[in-house]
Amino acid sequence: MYLQPAVHATLGYIAIRDGKSKNAKRNLSLTVPAADMLKGRKAAAESDWVFPGEASPDVPFLGTSLDQQHDRARKALKLPKDFVVHSLRHTMLTHLGEAGADAFTIMRIAGHSTVTVSQRYVHPTPENLERAFGRLEELNAMKRKQAEAEAKAQAAAVGAEGSRVPTKVPTVKKGRVVKFRVSD
Repeated sequence: MYLQPAVHATLGYIAIRDGKSKNAKRNLSLTVPAADMLKGRKAAAESDWVFPGEASPDVPFLGTSLDQQHDRARKALKLPKDFVVHSLRHTMLTHLGEAGADAFTIMRIAGHSTVTVSQRYVHPTPENLERAFGRLEELNAMKRKQAEAEAKAQAAAVGAEGSRVPTKVPTVKKGRVVKFRVSD
């Protein structure tokens, strides 16, 4: 676990060292609440482990212990037996899809070996489809502004030099581009 952000990131991350597939090895960004919780645990820690074992703080918390604690909490809350720890992962990945994450992003976050597995978490709603077109419009507007700014800068540079920069203009004959000629 790295509470300091990676390069070009704003949050810390967790390094996943291994898993079921070669794609399981990855870095996962922390959310603000997760980073705050982990920082609090680190500050109050009496162990080298973020989650020390129940029997001894010198050993890590075991996955089997997590399953047992989840089972006790599930029973106390009278949740159905099919609510397993993996349900939390599925819910998070589904929420990522609902938030607009594409299947490839979900694949990288989840450590899936193929995008096909990740597609089950993406359920495009009419709102998500409209939001995608909204993002496209925003991108197009940004690119137009950039192109306009570059054109103005180029025009200003040309005006300052007092001469025109030659440009390539295609010569069209019978609907086909025959050659390019330089115009001044």
